[in-house]
Amino acid sequence: MEFLLIWVLGGDVIDSGLRYKNAAKCFSEAQNAATEMREVGLKSPQFTCIPIGKGKKFQMYRKDSSNSRFPF
Repeated sequence: MEFLLIWVLGGDVIDSGLRYKNAAKCFSEAQNAATEMREVGLKSPQFTCIPIGKGKKFQMYRKDSSNSRFPF
């Protein structure tokens, strides 16, 4: 099992492509990236780390204007 870092931007879910061996490392790296973005005046996006099978692909769906949920 790996943990995939995903960003949430404007209602869309974006796969960062970054995978980590554990959730703590995933969240730590995401928080560090957000801090660096804020230091240069950028608003950091929301993020989450999700468990995913090693070597498995993550399918992304764009938010449909008629549907307020992401079908993962």
